[in-house]
Amino acid sequence: MASYDASDLVPFLCGAAAAIGAKVADAPSNLKGYRFNAEVLSEAISGRTMQRQDSDLPQFVEAFLLDGFAVLIGVLSGPPFRPSVGSQLRRYRNQATIARSWLGSAAPNLHLFLAAPAGALRDPEWRQIATEIEGDDRVCRKLVWLFDEAPSAESAREFMERTFVARPWPAIQRSERLDSMASFELPPGWEDAIQDPDLDNTGLVEQLIDLERELQL
Repeated sequence: MASYDASDLVPFLCGAAAAIGAKVADAPSNLKGYRFNAEVLSEAISGRTMQRQDSDLPQFVEAFLLDGFAVLIGVLSGPPFRPSVGSQLRRYRNQATIARSWLGSAAPNLHLFLAAPAGALRDPEWRQIATEIEGDDRVCRKLVWLFDEAPSAESAREFMERTFVARPWPAIQRSERLDSMASFELPPGWEDAIQDPDLDNTGLVEQLIDLERELQL
């Protein structure tokens, strides 16, 4: 069964987000780095470089902006064994903590999207673990992408429809509805009544009722 890293999944997710109507942009590279914002200044003053163990952070992580909000992308690997998944999740939480240090007031809006292994969609153990991960709000909001044998544009679209970029209706349909509203004509006399500054709310309602009665005569 094929394996994937975060960079393999970014095109699917970005493409799905754009198709929904979200604005996709590159994120600052320091969101997926290994240093906190404050450490950069500390290193500049002390001349010493901060070091971290490889086990502290995920091996692969990607980041991009959706509608201006920062999103980290990661991959969970291996079987649905809670200690192993928990260790991986800890590394991603550490990465999210670093990312938050660079986001300032936008830190609470950080999201973490994690893809489960191929075939996880059909595995009840993975589905349960995904539910538990999504219920964990520590550091940032998390969502788990479950797909079948391989990631696809359709699966990515279904996943993105669960995220904050989801729209109440497709962008094309929304445009069509707005166009239809633009061509909608008010009954005779309604526009003048609505624009009459001498009518309060009660007077406007009474005027519209009178106009409706006249139309029915």
